[in-house]
Amino acid sequence: MSKLKKLLALTICFTLVLAFTGCDKPQEITEDGVVATVNGKPITQEELDMNYEFYIKMNPAVTKEEMLDKLIMDILMVEAAQKSGISVTEEQINDEMQNFKALNNSEEDYQKFLKDNGLTEEFLRGEIEKEFYINHYLTIEMDKFNNPTDENLQAIFDEYKMQEEVRASHILVNTEDEAKAVIERINEGEKFEDVAKEVSIDGSAATGGDLGYFSRIRMVKPFSDAAFSMEIGDISQPVESEFGYHVIQLTDKKTDEEKTIETERDTLSQYYTYLKYNEMLDSLKNEADIVIK
Repeated sequence: MSKLKKLLALTICFTLVLAFTGCDKPQEITEDGVVATVNGKPITQEELDMNYEFYIKMNPAVTKEEMLDKLIMDILMVEAAQKSGISVTEEQINDEMQNFKALNNSEEDYQKFLKDNGLTEEFLRGEIEKEFYINHYLTIEMDKFNNPTDENLQAIFDEYKMQEEVRASHILVNTEDEAKAVIERINEGEKFEDVAKEVSIDGSAATGGDLGYFSRIRMVKPFSDAAFSMEIGDISQPVESEFGYHVIQLTDKKTDEEKTIETERDTLSQYYTYLKYNEMLDSLKNEADIVIK
């Protein structure tokens, strides 16, 4: 694991937060100074830029608007953790700092890592502290959602029509323009699977983009909404998700009447947790005073 990925492991999963928060995107980001306040706490342009430059190395599709969403939710979850009685000591932060430094062969290598990635030690300490608060808070909160009732699971099973499945392939790229170029190539006669193998940044590229059969809740909402609205043989327009831009080809539809809440219990339970997590974050956001400058 690279040192950059190790540091990312110390922070709350960015993809998960983007998938569930639903923060309104800001209409404007100022050139300098404060770009937003969250319950009176400022987020500065410098803080936004540093986080953006760091995270974009791991996910080139991340936008500054999405980065600001993450910083807003970080503040809200840290506040919630502190209100619930969770605390972190300097000793705990120092211990984690030493663990991270141990990944480097020397102090010189550590300083080079910071410089090469445009980071400061203050930033690193801040990320470690946030990770401690957020992960401890989520561990406590998520334990509340680990035992859904059969009624909970049946409601999800019915709402999301779990017996319906589609089979689709996709090509994932970073930008809308790239997705449009993919569609143009397919319209001009190139095979979907050949283009997928060449340009898709998803792991399914090796199999020509084939994702197999899936239900509505197995994919992120924008993807599922598009796929389940298509007819067999259709090629979608660009579909944006937190992972980038998808071009989807629908290859089959079927109904699996052998599916029940018993056969799908694990999947339904995971989705129940997903929904409750989403509700928790929405509640934090709705109760907060968030001002985008």
